[in-house]
Amino acid sequence: MLSALNEDIELLDAQTYKNIAAIPIRTPINYKFDVLTLEKGFELGLVEIKELKHSQVNTIEVANNSVTPLLLVDGEEIIGGDQNRIVNSTVLVAPKSGLKIPVNCTEKGRWGYKHEFEHSAFMANSRTRYAKALFGSEDKDEQAAVWRSIDELETSRGFSSDTQAMSESYDNVNVDLEEGIDEFKIEKGQTGVLIMVDGKIKGFELFFNSEIYASYHEKILKSYIIDAEISDSQFTINTDEAKSFIADAIDCKFSPAKSIGLETPYLFKGEEGLGKVYAYKDEIIHLSFFTDIEEINTDDEESSRLGIIF
Repeated sequence: MLSALNEDIELLDAQTYKNIAAIPIRTPINYKFDVLTLEKGFELGLVEIKELKHSQVNTIEVANNSVTPLLLVDGEEIIGGDQNRIVNSTVLVAPKSGLKIPVNCTEKGRWGYKHEFEHSAFMANSRTRYAKALFGSEDKDEQAAVWRSIDELETSRGFSSDTQAMSESYDNVNVDLEEGIDEFKIEKGQTGVLIMVDGKIKGFELFFNSEIYASYHEKILKSYIIDAEISDSQFTINTDEAKSFIADAIDCKFSPAKSIGLETPYLFKGEEGLGKVYAYKDEIIHLSFFTDIEEINTDDEESSRLGIIF
């Protein structure tokens, strides 16, 4: 299965918006997965998400009433319930079944029922997803990392909602995000994207299925744009460097991770960063890789001070 990562990966012409560049990726393999995305599942009324009978911050229950597996992607947000949450890792829920899945809170100032869970237009910003993956790789408190990262996002944007909700931080700058998104078009057969800011690679995402990638295209781009300090600075796009970066990333050592549903996950770390890859029936369904962010640390003492009790 992992040998598919070593196949030729095609980088298409870079697209730019101010100091941000998105390089579309097309893989020679475009698997035909028969899966339902979370957004489509909500739209068709085939998915129901609830709090547990005795609510828990880091667990929710998902019911998949469709005849195909349900795909929830790492960092994807759902809003409502007792708190807004993000999916902790990419999960495939079996058809006609329910599953308890791990999540992280993205609204630490609220603990009380608001409305039924709904699909969010956003996924966690790239910095939060990286911090969550880093803490998780070291068996440390991922929730503390998420809350800290959202605090930093609010500080950087000069905005804080009443409940410190990540989605409201996005809403606050959504006009700017939409302006940037308009500059990044989906190419024929595109299955992923690599993001650069000021000429520096921030990470890349692959789905090995063009239809699934198209479902997450805008969310992925927004998750990087919101973290960037937008400017008109000039920069160079080095496609050879980008190809080398991807090659080095997928040449990392892969370690099995805990499976929640039908997926088979692996963690991989290298000198440039870390990521996760998820497979289904020996075919890769999702891969994400984030460049290391030096100012993020996993200091236990600092993390412990970020916890709250409900």
